[in-house]
Amino acid sequence: VVDRFGTTFTVRPDSTVELVAEHVDFGGDRKLLVESEGELLLVDMHESSRLRIDVFKLCEREKKWMKLKNLARKVLFLGHGCSFSASTLDLCVSKGNCVIFIDDAFLSVMNLLHGKCVFHLDQGRLSPMSHYPEYFNLFWPPPDWIFKS
Repeated sequence: VVDRFGTTFTVRPDSTVELVAEHVDFGGDRKLLVESEGELLLVDMHESSRLRIDVFKLCEREKKWMKLKNLARKVLFLGHGCSFSASTLDLCVSKGNCVIFIDDAFLSVMNLLHGKCVFHLDQGRLSPMSHYPEYFNLFWPPPDWIFKS
């Protein structure tokens, strides 16, 4: 569990709580945890006049979040009720270092784009997924089993 200041806890089945990472206010409006290749990442979204996203990796030993310069070949997927990561090699796409919003669950009303969007961390820009056929083709057309009765 992560709060709005970045303090992160684990809650065990017996309801005991353990501190995972200390309080650090990154300044973002929303924070989300994503597992990526065995590491815990924190996505910090700043939703003021222009969307900005920072990504941090947990340093377990120091109980601190370390800001990542980029995601390299990783792509993070964020949506209502799910978040996950994938490698560009596994996805058969050429460019990573981005966050894909698979629905509008995390986008504020200030953003005019709804639905599937791509935020490239190196460009600092949110664009409709339709501008990126490589990513768009991951979702369209949907698999046959969705339409079979």
